[in-house]
Amino acid sequence: MPDKSLEETTAGKMVIKETRPRPATMHPAITAVLLALAAPSPAIAQTASPTTPPPRFPQATPFNPQTAPASARQQASMVRIPGGTYVIGSPAQHPLANRAAMPEHRVTIKPFRIDRTEVTNAQFAEYLNALPVKPLGTALGGKLALDNIAPADRPLLLEFSSRPSPYTIIDLDDEEARIGVRDGRFVANPGHDDHPVTETTWAGALAYCRWRGARLPTEVEWEAAARGPKARPFPWGDAPPTTALAVIGLPSGTTLPVGSRPQGATPEGLLDMAGSLLEWTSTLDRPYPYRLDDGREDPATPGERIVRGGNYIFDDTPDKLVAWNRTVAFRNPATGHRQIGVRCAADG
Repeated sequence: MPDKSLEETTAGKMVIKETRPRPATMHPAITAVLLALAAPSPAIAQTASPTTPPPRFPQATPFNPQTAPASARQQASMVRIPGGTYVIGSPAQHPLANRAAMPEHRVTIKPFRIDRTEVTNAQFAEYLNALPVKPLGTALGGKLALDNIAPADRPLLLEFSSRPSPYTIIDLDDEEARIGVRDGRFVANPGHDDHPVTETTWAGALAYCRWRGARLPTEVEWEAAARGPKARPFPWGDAPPTTALAVIGLPSGTTLPVGSRPQGATPEGLLDMAGSLLEWTSTLDRPYPYRLDDGREDPATPGERIVRGGNYIFDDTPDKLVAWNRTVAFRNPATGHRQIGVRCAADG
């Protein structure tokens, strides 16, 4: 409110005069801090909504084992899982029971094949190099900038290229990405060729698998592969997880080569089905019991997708690593994640 004071006029009369108070002066350093906090930060992504519809990405050059040898080896080493009726979901009385995975029920599935290991950086880079995208300059994965990707292609690969972030294939500018650019090609960071690829979106993972002539597994296929016909709780059996059986308890960004814990393999030979990275499945987050025909397998429907297998940083406790677990910290399909990777499946 204005201040009021008495003042004598030139006619000798006393009048009341309103005066506006002077604005308070703020210390320049405080002003600078407040302005910095108010300004948008270029290093913080405004994540795309989980309800963003899956985009259609550019057509890649058809898969060719000659130009994509790492992916060809991955395809050739897929493990066949027999068809049959499998126990799916959490038993109600188990110490690691998970309400989101109840009720325990039986699901009949057809024979299928599934990758022996998670997809690696080198394999995913082969897919990126099959796209009609020409990267520029040289940069490590996690350090890519706008100058490394042509403007028209930035929404495919750079999460910080717009606000909100675009629904990318993979977030190569996220600090946890390990695929960079060199000599006009996408390449894995030094020493990370055989590490599991991180920061792929759900649609990006699906696009890679389809390019390879495969697909993402349904969540019941994934669980059947992890538990086997005897419905074991962990991929290796009944024993609780340890660092000898699973890649767990590591600092953020510290992935290991795929298959680093052979003691934790399934009897069928699948590796890293618990720990290392979570893995995208094709399935929308819908309650159990599982039904194939209720729309949860529609690839065009937006919404959160189920991820399985636990990971090395956030979901690395027994209740998260048990093979029926469906509850995890983060799984927005429209953005990449440091703790989510890819494992493809195929019919037959």
